[in-house]
Amino acid sequence: MAEPGLEQPESTAGAGRNGWFSWLILFLVGTAAISLVAVYLPPRVKMLGLFAVGQGLLAGWLAARLAATFIPSASRAVASALVLLVILGGQVGMAVESYRVYRAAEERAVAANPKRAAAMRMLQSVKLPDDAKSEKMVAEMRKTIGTNGTSFADYLRFRVSELGVQSRRLVESIWVLEIALGSLAGTWIFRRLARAERLEAPGPPAKLEG
Repeated sequence: MAEPGLEQPESTAGAGRNGWFSWLILFLVGTAAISLVAVYLPPRVKMLGLFAVGQGLLAGWLAARLAATFIPSASRAVASALVLLVILGGQVGMAVESYRVYRAAEERAVAANPKRAAAMRMLQSVKLPDDAKSEKMVAEMRKTIGTNGTSFADYLRFRVSELGVQSRRLVESIWVLEIALGSLAGTWIFRRLARAERLEAPGPPAKLEG
């Protein structure tokens, strides 16, 4: 007859795996929901840079709340790495969905006017060098046609249109910087809240890993 004490480590390990699984799934679903809702918020709240950081902080807060329930004694290093990756995925997912919405609106606007549609097709068929002069010329032609373009780079230009930036490399760099800051901000608040939860937990001080 097996002694109960010998089965305890296996059951504890199983509970730990279940806790990690529950935390990760709920965190993924929550981050996806935050990203999807963010896409359809009014443009006036989507401040360049700050909006991505705010989204990251909200996702990091959610990760910490869920971690306190499902993985209270988990390694902060491992959890933080997962939080960083999930929030980064949420930031990219928000951009992809925002681009889909933007492209659909642009295509509807162009399709509503046959002359604009023909002019846009002609512009897209022209192969121009990737330099500042060509980008400026294309921007002026699109302004004349009445469209911003439908590529992902065009969407990124549209996001920073108030700054007057046209360089593809620059708008891509701004976007990469935004999602990096948002992901790092979310990871930072997660670690801060996770540490506070452990310090406030009753009983002997927990050993902080990571």
